[in-house]
Amino acid sequence: MSLLPYALRPSVIIRRKAIWQGILGPSTLWKVVAAWVFGKGTLKRFFGKQVEVIGTEKVGRNAFVNVINVAPMTKKQQRATGVNRKVLQAQASSDVAKSWADKASAKSSRKNRRRAAKTEKMARAARAKADKAQRKSRKKAS
Repeated sequence: MSLLPYALRPSVIIRRKAIWQGILGPSTLWKVVAAWVFGKGTLKRFFGKQVEVIGTEKVGRNAFVNVINVAPMTKKQQRATGVNRKVLQAQASSDVAKSWADKASAKSSRKNRRRAAKTEKMARAARAKADKAQRKSRKKAS
Protein backbone atom coordinates (compact mmCIF):
# COMPACT_ATOMS: atom_id res chain seq x y z
CA MET A 1 0.00 0.00 0.00
CA SER A 2 1.42 3.37 -0.95
CA LEU A 3 1.56 6.12 1.61
CA LEU A 4 0.35 8.90 -0.69
CA PRO A 5 -2.76 8.95 -2.81
CA TYR A 6 -2.01 8.84 -6.54
CA ALA A 7 -2.92 12.49 -7.14
CA LEU A 8 -0.48 13.71 -4.48
CA ARG A 9 2.60 11.75 -5.59
CA PRO A 10 5.50 14.02 -6.63
CA SER A 11 5.89 12.41 -10.06
CA VAL A 12 2.20 12.93 -10.81
CA ILE A 13 2.32 16.54 -9.65
CA ILE A 14 5.41 17.23 -11.79
CA ARG A 15 3.78 15.66 -14.85
CA ARG A 16 0.58 17.63 -14.28
CA LYS A 17 2.44 20.93 -13.89
CA ALA A 18 4.57 20.14 -16.98
CA ILE A 19 1.43 19.65 -19.05
CA TRP A 20 -0.57 22.61 -17.74
CA GLN A 21 2.16 25.20 -17.32
CA GLY A 22 4.60 23.98 -19.96
CA ILE A 23 2.83 22.35 -22.91
CA LEU A 24 -0.46 24.21 -22.53
CA GLY A 25 0.99 27.29 -20.81
CA PRO A 26 3.65 29.94 -21.42
CA SER A 27 6.44 28.69 -19.10
CA THR A 28 9.65 27.72 -20.90
CA LEU A 29 11.05 25.99 -17.82
CA TRP A 30 8.07 23.65 -17.60
CA LYS A 31 8.29 22.96 -21.35
CA VAL A 32 11.84 21.73 -20.81
CA VAL A 33 10.67 19.62 -17.85
CA ALA A 34 7.85 18.19 -19.99
CA ALA A 35 10.29 17.31 -22.78
CA TRP A 36 12.53 15.57 -20.25
CA VAL A 37 9.71 13.71 -18.44
CA PHE A 38 7.89 12.50 -21.54
CA GLY A 39 10.90 12.24 -23.86
CA LYS A 40 12.88 9.95 -21.54
CA GLY A 41 10.32 7.14 -21.74
CA THR A 42 9.87 7.56 -25.49
CA LEU A 43 13.61 7.35 -26.15
CA LYS A 44 13.91 4.31 -23.92
CA ARG A 45 11.00 2.63 -25.72
CA PHE A 46 12.50 3.19 -29.17
CA PHE A 47 16.20 2.64 -28.48
CA GLY A 48 16.25 0.40 -25.41
CA LYS A 49 15.91 -3.37 -25.29
CA GLN A 50 12.33 -4.50 -25.43
CA VAL A 51 10.80 -7.45 -23.63
CA GLU A 52 10.45 -10.46 -25.89
CA VAL A 53 7.23 -12.45 -25.76
CA ILE A 54 8.27 -16.06 -26.24
CA GLY A 55 4.89 -17.70 -26.03
CA THR A 56 1.40 -17.71 -24.60
CA GLU A 57 -0.26 -20.93 -23.53
CA LYS A 58 -3.81 -21.47 -22.36
CA VAL A 59 -3.78 -23.29 -19.04
CA GLY A 60 -7.44 -23.36 -18.22
CA ARG A 61 -10.63 -21.45 -18.43
CA ASN A 62 -9.67 -17.77 -18.49
CA ALA A 63 -6.12 -18.67 -17.45
CA PHE A 64 -3.02 -18.14 -19.57
CA VAL A 65 0.72 -18.45 -19.08
CA ASN A 66 2.70 -15.70 -20.78
CA VAL A 67 6.38 -16.47 -21.16
CA ILE A 68 8.37 -13.27 -21.49
CA ASN A 69 12.11 -12.81 -21.72
CA VAL A 70 12.62 -9.57 -19.83
CA ALA A 71 16.25 -9.03 -20.84
CA PRO A 72 16.76 -10.39 -24.36
CA MET A 73 20.25 -11.73 -24.89
CA THR A 74 22.56 -10.62 -27.66
CA LYS A 75 23.59 -13.11 -30.33
CA LYS A 76 26.99 -13.43 -28.68
CA GLN A 77 25.40 -14.26 -25.31
CA GLN A 78 23.07 -16.79 -26.98
CA ARG A 79 26.01 -18.58 -28.59
CA ALA A 80 27.98 -18.58 -25.34
CA THR A 81 25.15 -20.06 -23.26
CA GLY A 82 23.60 -22.21 -25.98
CA VAL A 83 20.19 -20.73 -25.25
CA ASN A 84 18.02 -19.37 -28.04
CA ARG A 85 14.36 -18.62 -28.60
CA LYS A 86 13.47 -22.23 -29.49
CA VAL A 87 15.08 -23.54 -26.29
CA LEU A 88 13.13 -21.02 -24.21
CA GLN A 89 9.91 -21.97 -26.00
CA ALA A 90 10.60 -25.65 -25.31
CA GLN A 91 11.20 -24.95 -21.62
CA ALA A 92 7.99 -22.92 -21.39
CA SER A 93 6.03 -25.61 -23.19
CA SER A 94 7.35 -28.30 -20.85
CA ASP A 95 6.41 -26.14 -17.84
CA VAL A 96 2.85 -25.79 -19.14
CA ALA A 97 2.69 -29.56 -19.82
CA LYS A 98 3.87 -30.22 -16.26
CA SER A 99 1.20 -27.92 -14.83
CA TRP A 100 -1.48 -29.73 -16.85
CA ALA A 101 -0.15 -33.11 -15.69
CA ASP A 102 -0.31 -31.91 -12.08
CA LYS A 103 -3.84 -30.65 -12.64
CA ALA A 104 -4.86 -33.96 -14.24
CA SER A 105 -3.43 -35.92 -11.30
CA ALA A 106 -5.20 -33.68 -8.77
CA LYS A 107 -8.56 -33.67 -10.54
CA SER A 108 -8.75 -36.66 -12.80
CA SER A 109 -11.36 -35.71 -15.36
CA ARG A 110 -11.33 -36.81 -18.97
CA LYS A 111 -10.87 -33.23 -20.17
CA ASN A 112 -7.85 -32.67 -17.93
CA ARG A 113 -6.24 -35.96 -19.00
CA ARG A 114 -6.75 -35.12 -22.69
CA ARG A 115 -5.35 -31.62 -22.25
CA ALA A 116 -2.34 -33.00 -20.32
CA ALA A 117 -1.65 -35.51 -23.11
CA LYS A 118 -2.01 -32.81 -25.76
CA THR A 119 0.35 -30.39 -24.03
CA GLU A 120 2.85 -33.20 -23.42
CA LYS A 121 2.82 -33.95 -27.14
CA MET A 122 3.31 -30.23 -27.92
CA ALA A 123 6.18 -30.04 -25.42
CA ARG A 124 7.92 -33.02 -27.03
CA ALA A 125 7.57 -31.41 -30.47
CA ALA A 126 8.95 -28.10 -29.18
CA ARG A 127 11.87 -29.92 -27.51
CA ALA A 128 12.63 -31.72 -30.80
CA LYS A 129 12.66 -28.38 -32.66
CA ALA A 130 14.95 -26.87 -30.05
CA ASP A 131 17.35 -29.81 -30.24
CA LYS A 132 17.40 -29.59 -34.02
CA ALA A 133 18.09 -25.84 -33.88
CA GLN A 134 20.92 -26.38 -31.38
CA ARG A 135 22.52 -29.08 -33.55
CA LYS A 136 22.25 -26.76 -36.54
CA SER A 137 23.86 -23.85 -34.66
CA ARG A 138 26.67 -26.12 -33.41
CA LYS A 139 27.40 -27.21 -36.99
CA LYS A 140 27.62 -23.55 -38.07
CA ALA A 141 29.94 -22.75 -35.17
CA SER A 142 32.26 -25.65 -36.02
